[in-house]
Amino acid sequence: MRRHRRAAALVALAAGARAIRPNKPPRPRLKPKRWGLANPKAPNDGRSAGDVRQRLEAMTERFDRDATDLLSQWLPEDVSSTAVGRSLRFYLRIVAVSFLVRWFVAEPRYIESSSMAPTFLPGDQVAAEKVSTLTRLSQPGEVILFRPPPSALQIERQNEVDRATRRGAPVPRDRTSERRRDVFVKRVIAGPGDLVEVRDRVVYVNQKAVRGADVAYVLAPLRVPAGSLFVLGDNRNRSFDSHVWGVLPRENVVGHVILRYWPPERFGLVEPPPR
Repeated sequence: MRRHRRAAALVALAAGARAIRPNKPPRPRLKPKRWGLANPKAPNDGRSAGDVRQRLEAMTERFDRDATDLLSQWLPEDVSSTAVGRSLRFYLRIVAVSFLVRWFVAEPRYIESSSMAPTFLPGDQVAAEKVSTLTRLSQPGEVILFRPPPSALQIERQNEVDRATRRGAPVPRDRTSERRRDVFVKRVIAGPGDLVEVRDRVVYVNQKAVRGADVAYVLAPLRVPAGSLFVLGDNRNRSFDSHVWGVLPRENVVGHVILRYWPPERFGLVEPPPR
């Protein structure tokens, strides 16, 4: 009984202590402070302008020293590490800018076939700009670079198999996945909604004749669907183009050819012919 009474007394005492304990005020919630130039009391967190400048200078000196050590066996003994580092940084910037231009602004290409003769001949080198493809649809008359659509890749593969079968040779390895990265060069003949037809050795778009070489094939009237282009090579009868594999999806266009820069005697801008 005494044990029970003692336990009850302890419980009552603890409950009373909790009842008379003063409530602690809630801790103030700290608001994040945005330190900036307008706050003169901002703590120095190691990221001030002067500190960043010092770090950049230290990194530059380290780069110059490491570059000089790396190239020391090819450099004169009295050469300055600062001069070596400055030269390397200059050429690295050139390489970086060239890389960005190559992938996002312009793309050089080498002409391998005669499908665009006489505009482009085998061995010509051209440049295509890519920016305009992001903002507008290619217009009839423009020369474009594009990735081949699946229909073109399938026909190419079937032609390889047929040639091997006729010669009695083994069927070559299927390189369709690799050819997806290939680039074709053709001229846009018609855009979405246009009606294309080839008859009497002439290409017609919306019942109007398109200037170009005589055509040896016939094409039934074809309405170009939305988001697509109809492209042909200037060498009409020697070109693997839309009259063989169909229309080209807009998203396959890589760029618009604007310049032929090689050979020098054929240097010049590439402009659409008069319609």
